[in-house]
Amino acid sequence: MAKHLFWRIAAVALLAASSAHSADGPMAVKAPAPRAYSWTGFYVGGLVAAGFSYRNWTLREGATADAGDAAMVGGQVGYNYQIGKWVVGVEGDAAWGNLKDESVCPDGINACWTRQNWLATVTGRVGYAFDQALFYLKGGVAFTRADYFKTAPSVFDERGGGRRDGWTAGAGMEYALWNNWTMRLEYDYLDFGSRTVSLNNIATGAFAENVTVRQKAHEVKLGLNYLFNGSQWPPVFPEPKKSKTATEPEPKRLGLPAPLDSPPFPSGDWPLGGSQLIGVPDTAVGPLMKWIYDGPNAQAWKDSRIKVYGWTEIGANASTSTKSLTPAGYPIHPNRVELDQFVFRIERLPDTAQSDHVDWGFNVTNVYGLDYRYTIMKGIFSDQLLKKNRTYGYDVPTFYGELYFPQIAQGMNVRVGRYLSVPDIESQMAPANYLYTHSLLYIFDPFTQFGVVNTVKLNDQLLIQFGAHAGNDVAFWERADAKFTPMACIRWTSKDNNDSLYPCVNSINNGKYAYDNIQMFVNTWSHKFSDKWNMQTEFYYTYQRDVPSVFGPLPIEPNTSGAVCPFGQVTCFAPAWAIVNYQNFKLSKTDYLVFRNEYFDDVRGQRTGTQTRYTTHAIGFGHWFNVWGENTGLFRPELRYEHSYNAPAYNLGTRKDQLTFAADVILLY
Repeated sequence: MAKHLFWRIAAVALLAASSAHSADGPMAVKAPAPRAYSWTGFYVGGLVAAGFSYRNWTLREGATADAGDAAMVGGQVGYNYQIGKWVVGVEGDAAWGNLKDESVCPDGINACWTRQNWLATVTGRVGYAFDQALFYLKGGVAFTRADYFKTAPSVFDERGGGRRDGWTAGAGMEYALWNNWTMRLEYDYLDFGSRTVSLNNIATGAFAENVTVRQKAHEVKLGLNYLFNGSQWPPVFPEPKKSKTATEPEPKRLGLPAPLDSPPFPSGDWPLGGSQLIGVPDTAVGPLMKWIYDGPNAQAWKDSRIKVYGWTEIGANASTSTKSLTPAGYPIHPNRVELDQFVFRIERLPDTAQSDHVDWGFNVTNVYGLDYRYTIMKGIFSDQLLKKNRTYGYDVPTFYGELYFPQIAQGMNVRVGRYLSVPDIESQMAPANYLYTHSLLYIFDPFTQFGVVNTVKLNDQLLIQFGAHAGNDVAFWERADAKFTPMACIRWTSKDNNDSLYPCVNSINNGKYAYDNIQMFVNTWSHKFSDKWNMQTEFYYTYQRDVPSVFGPLPIEPNTSGAVCPFGQVTCFAPAWAIVNYQNFKLSKTDYLVFRNEYFDDVRGQRTGTQTRYTTHAIGFGHWFNVWGENTGLFRPELRYEHSYNAPAYNLGTRKDQLTFAADVILLY
């Protein structure tokens, strides 16, 4: 099922891409670059990786699971052959790290644990090169060794295992830094299937029992390669004939002017997910990139349009609750200081402010901190929350590639990979929000999706989006939960850009209960009253079918809630609806004031864990300040009050009211 789902989603991307060849009018062709980069040749290199291994045990007493994660180091060797823009090749790689973990055996006495220290693959690769940038897919065979232990310790301790073989599939992006040095970022999925292993008594060697272990792994790799291609080593970043000067104008924005000032507001445009706004040039430069632009190879970095940046967010709160702030968020622990986010991002935005060539982009965002709890996707590093409930964790909430086709209408951007759920005022990324805390509406809607989004600009006022994903917050290889899920949106703006309507069907499939398989219909309305006052309102309706009753015998997915079903029903229909409004005021070039009010009706308690209606109210202030550059720090204090009407939902179900003063500081780099 996972393979079929992958190809169905991929078909959406191919359908969109194929339309580029049938667009009206001739396609403008640039003169070929005089010294194109060649990927042909042998290469060797090293890598660092984050490795995650999952083992599901079935023993005579029952089932259990353990999951190990580790920082890994290793290397790769391979050969590329380039045919036009296409690059094919073969590669072998290996990485070493301690992937050990343990869990309680089904007998409740022994520990079931796995010793696993390495992962290796031999694969074929096929990619498409945009000169120094290579996007590729890979697939082949995977190898590891795993030893399984069942210990107390006692004289009855058992051990078994050996080498495991399986298959692997992955995708990545490689970039030629200079001459024959290249850097790559890659994701691989490794599946070793199910295997029955004999467990023998460690002391005597005698057979004790059989165990069946289903095993899989994920790797996110950062590698550096040396390409042996001595006959074609032109510099990837040639010396420019003319450097840009301070007097040269910024790239021109195509279409309507931005309605808002940013700063002080988080964004100068109305909400749009799944794509950058087509026609708007990428002119943002953070402190780290400014430092790079002042260093050696400055013009080369500018010409590559690759940016490296991020931020750190630290928050604190004081609350009338003493045990828990949930269902409020993102801070969940009362009266504490937390590391909410440390983010490292590398990206290249497609150039959508031009009409003469197909362009490309990519984004990889790494997050560590408390807020990983609100980005997690089942099947990607998810055991740290779903099984271990770690306070702090790591996630890669976005990793995707993009192609921009200016010949389709007034531009079409195709995004493929894992991306933030499309239609929202708020964002998981801290600097993109008006306030530190989030509305319940946002906390309990989808986090991220894995699939394809096509964004087409029809004219300056109308934009459409369509695509498909594997379901909310679930990877397509999760067979039990992944579902082919279409999505579609329309975004309309007025001629003066003072109003925007953005209705979406964010997720629609059979709606049957699975991990976060809510069906979502949402609309966002934005309006500008004046240069100093604007408002944004978001409304949605969601539901799931056949949700297990909290009083029934059926299992409930981890990190989710069952439904408070009518008496006697084992499952039931569980809807929820919510509306939130932001009133935003510009006080100065660096300061703004925000009022947020919302209503949330969790009809069956499936979203928040409590069957009740809620209202939440917040007033907050944002102030930009200078740290290591202009507007590189943001301070956001706020006062938040909330109430649950039908049942106590706060402080672990003991209070109906909660008052919290919270504040955060964001430092951009």
